[in-house]
Amino acid sequence: MKRGIGALGSIVPTLVGVWVGMGWMMAQSLGIQSAVELRLPTEEGRVHRWEVSRDLVTWKPVETGILGDGRPLTRWRQVTGMGPEYFRMSTDEPLDLAALLEPIRVARKVPALAAVVMQSNRVVAMGAVGVRRTGTDVAVTLGDRWHHGSLTKSMTATLAAILVQEGRLTWQSTVGGVLGDAVPGMHADWRGVTLDQLLRHRGGAPDQAYLTSRGYWAQMWDHKGTPEQQRLYCLRSVTTNAPQVSPGTSYVYSNAGYVFAGMMLEKVMGKAWEDLMVERLFAPLGMETAGFGVPARPRFLDQPWGHRWTGGLPSAVFPGNDADNPSGLGPAGTVHCSLLDLGKYAMFHAREGRGEEDPLVTPESFEALHIPKAGETYAYGWGQAQRVWAGGRVHSHTGSNVQWYSNLWVAPMKDGAIIAITNIGDNTGSVAAQTTDEVVGKLVGYLK
Repeated sequence: MKRGIGALGSIVPTLVGVWVGMGWMMAQSLGIQSAVELRLPTEEGRVHRWEVSRDLVTWKPVETGILGDGRPLTRWRQVTGMGPEYFRMSTDEPLDLAALLEPIRVARKVPALAAVVMQSNRVVAMGAVGVRRTGTDVAVTLGDRWHHGSLTKSMTATLAAILVQEGRLTWQSTVGGVLGDAVPGMHADWRGVTLDQLLRHRGGAPDQAYLTSRGYWAQMWDHKGTPEQQRLYCLRSVTTNAPQVSPGTSYVYSNAGYVFAGMMLEKVMGKAWEDLMVERLFAPLGMETAGFGVPARPRFLDQPWGHRWTGGLPSAVFPGNDADNPSGLGPAGTVHCSLLDLGKYAMFHAREGRGEEDPLVTPESFEALHIPKAGETYAYGWGQAQRVWAGGRVHSHTGSNVQWYSNLWVAPMKDGAIIAITNIGDNTGSVAAQTTDEVVGKLVGYLK
């Protein structure tokens, strides 16, 4: 493991205050927090960690999974007034998984396959093989962006935890109390459904078959409005009818339920869910590649394309309107990002195994996010199980818009995570699921 101590000399104070003692102090009337701009060196194609120390002996990671491009990484660091801080960029030496992934990819006939193993904020192993679009020879790279479907659900729940901590709403806030004004004809049984119930798929929100059979899904596709307007259409269409099942009585996996949860967050903050995700989750975690919808652009091969199965072979999906779910579905499943940025998110949720405090989410919020109610196996956006290889509890989820497939496992007792992804979904059969499961099964031994 190499370490760039040279980064210690690249601290540049910003002109935002007056230097007093060991920190920049701002005039109270300005209401601006003091900060320094850091320029940290990177090496092209290498994986780095930004670390901080107060004594040059004990170093703690600030950001992990940084794929270098040879240019300095610019970050801002708030000055705490608690004494000097020193920074450096460490360089991981991860094992290359290409030789493990390629035979699986060829045997399963998927266009591309990528995976990463992370532990203790270090990239243990990673690899990406195959092509961005079938029928071409344009290879995928470790910096490419992938669509993660329903992995978005735990991200929406994490945003909710942040806002609950701030007192913007509570886990027991209700659909009627927060969104009732938007739906004058809301069915009475919806009014008492809580944020907690929506995030656990126990609020009576309808499953995908219900949305499709009533025509709501097709109408969301055809809706020409903004994502927020699409969500409002979904809310009004669904909640003027009774819930699919009596709220609180049973588990029904529901994209609509997460759409409604996301709308509750929008309402209390006065901002679109997409903007809140960028500002309150992606930016603090350093997920610079995170965005919404398919990552590819028409007529370009600068990112992977999604694929479907046609006659047993992958068929590329043009990155247009048919390439993803309706944009209004955002809180339930439209996030894309790179493999390593998803790894940052996974390690954020592995933090509880390190027993560390986190500035974004408290231990109590992590417990709410990760631990199901008694007798249940699904918490807030995470399925829960026990695995010997993980040393106990794991939280996991898969995500797909039927043209991509992501498989994420977090092992908090091992302070680690495993991710496997491919750019084809399971519109028929279960090849993508089996492929990523096979990869995960071969990688569990990398967590020590």
